[in-house]
Amino acid sequence: MRVPGARHRAASFALAVLLAILAAACSSAPTPAPTTLGATCLTDTRARGTFPELEALLPRGMIEAAPTTVDSGANCTQATLGTYRSHGVGELRFAGATWDYGNGDATVVALLEAGPVGPPMQVAWVEEFYTTGAVNGRHTGEVKTARPVMPGAGQVFLLETVNDLSLQTVVIWPAGQLTWVVIVATTIGPDASRTGHDQRVATAVEVASSVPVPGIVAE
Repeated sequence: MRVPGARHRAASFALAVLLAILAAACSSAPTPAPTTLGATCLTDTRARGTFPELEALLPRGMIEAAPTTVDSGANCTQATLGTYRSHGVGELRFAGATWDYGNGDATVVALLEAGPVGPPMQVAWVEEFYTTGAVNGRHTGEVKTARPVMPGAGQVFLLETVNDLSLQTVVIWPAGQLTWVVIVATTIGPDASRTGHDQRVATAVEVASSVPVPGIVAE
């Protein structure tokens, strides 16, 4: 698969996009949304407006900045479902907002849910998918996991890995039948700030967790 764009950006940001499940495998462009999904979902799909009800739950601002892109879709093939298939998931629906700050720095906030056919999504399956992807990634290393308590979200699953010259943090926590996923990628370099990276993670989690989700009573 050839990812468009500058090589250094591709190396640092490609995994973040793949982990967020915001692109179909081996495809450099979104595919048109089908008229129906669910039991007839046979092709990976990604396009703005595919699942407007999920897109509507995404945050629309991050430190006064609107997301660069917002879209949604479904993964149905073995290549993109990966470990979800072992749990009987035949369709994974998602919506994601991406803040691309350039030079390989980006924040992704995504919502995931299983399709209408099969078992409801379990947050442990999402954790497994991201951990497996990080451990088995060709260019990833120094994989660490933890379960810290973060403002707004409470206890979360946190995964950190280095992908080539990119520090990437994934944070996962449940929201009823949905699952929040936050990914922050920061290019490693002389001017990079670990404090700045961690602050972006904390901000993204707090912003996402403040969005009202149907069925969840705010405390």
